[in-house]
Amino acid sequence: MASLEWDPVADPTVYAYNVHFGKQSSGQAGSCNYEESVSVSSPSATITGLDPNTTYYFSVSAYNGLDSACSNEVSTVTPPSQT
Repeated sequence: MASLEWDPVADPTVYAYNVHFGKQSSGQAGSCNYEESVSVSSPSATITGLDPNTTYYFSVSAYNGLDSACSNEVSTVTPPSQT
């Protein structure tokens, strides 16, 4: 599981955010090229179902009918499995 939080976009037409993530970096600033994405309506998200002890990369785009460029990428290593 990974929890993310970011500053909301000031544009009043933005009504959702797309959180893009995967085990591989997009490799390019502003790119949304990740394996998966989820849509959320607030400037935070908790991503579940991630593999334990694995590096994941995340980026966020604002959505108002069109996707914006993605934010700067962040990464985290998920905790080891609880056995």
